[in-house]
Amino acid sequence: MKISSVEAYRVDMPMKGIFEIAHQAHDVQPDIQPCVLVRIRTDEGIEGIGDVAPLTGYSLVGRDETAEVIERILGPALLGADPFRARKATRLMEETTSGFYEAKSALDTAMADIHGKALGVPLHELLGGAVREEIFFNGWIGIQSPEAAAAKARDFCERGWTSCKVKASGDMASDSARVLAVWEAVGDAMHIRIDANESYGRVEDAVTLAREVEQANPVLFEQPVPRDNLEGLARIRRSIGFPVMADECLYGHDSLLNIIQLEAADIVKVKVMKQGGLIATREVMSTAEAAGMRLVIGHGFGLTVYTLAEIHVAATSSALLPEIESVGPEKMKDDVVDRPLDIRRGRIPVPQEPGLGVTLDEDKLELYRAKGVAKV
Repeated sequence: MKISSVEAYRVDMPMKGIFEIAHQAHDVQPDIQPCVLVRIRTDEGIEGIGDVAPLTGYSLVGRDETAEVIERILGPALLGADPFRARKATRLMEETTSGFYEAKSALDTAMADIHGKALGVPLHELLGGAVREEIFFNGWIGIQSPEAAAAKARDFCERGWTSCKVKASGDMASDSARVLAVWEAVGDAMHIRIDANESYGRVEDAVTLAREVEQANPVLFEQPVPRDNLEGLARIRRSIGFPVMADECLYGHDSLLNIIQLEAADIVKVKVMKQGGLIATREVMSTAEAAGMRLVIGHGFGLTVYTLAEIHVAATSSALLPEIESVGPEKMKDDVVDRPLDIRRGRIPVPQEPGLGVTLDEDKLELYRAKGVAKV
């Protein structure tokens, strides 16, 4: 089997509202999420899909740069390649151009989708098989008033969600009030995570916040200081009474080894689009597991296709915290596949359909396309 064509689509997906985090208020256009979706076809008539949602603060390049490198460089390089040979395809993409992990991730996912469909097995079986039967999700609560945050937490709780993350802005007073309001609203019914998105410039301020909210029994404190301050992250870890998680400072194995050597975090967070593909993500996870670390997976703004990719990876590891953060479909008004994920209850069974388990809805794709498609 050989790859016969690669298509890249720029997609603008309406969101249910503005979601504010420390990196930005998530309103590139008012409540629009820009994505890149790829479709790979083979000479045997099987096609696979993948998508990514590059974001300022998480990604080094944006949506258009991601689409362009697929159209001009990576897509042409993959023509004639065997989608079953994922490692060879990964090496080919690396030899063609460095970086652009989001683009490589979308293409890698599409090839895995083809592989699973051809064999009639779900994607997680290509990664060693599932070790869990059900996937739980972690709700996101943005930077907003304590009252609004509490109301959002109650909504999640009433729908059956068991965990939520509360975004922090770097302002101790408002961050503390928001976290405590969520805790007072849901008590022990939900596990609470704190995500600062690098917003605390001073280690001492991050430690003060952690101590002020300790009564809420936080599960973790995610990336309180900038990504280049691993020593500061380690100081926070030694100074507070609950786990610290590394996110923005984790890329490939080199960065993970630095985190491990400096004992800078108890938990690390991976994203398929940031690590550059499914196997690359699983390998980073295995290294963290070998070091005795716990894991979280999830980019919270992807469409169903990207979310499914992370769900399949999550199904293969018992080192992950129970609730994953791949909750893009919860934020989107619509999707571009035949069966959009429904995660309103905060949990779903591990998918068992071949490949990713969904196909493109051509009408929806046409509706939300931002620009033309380039075929190679």
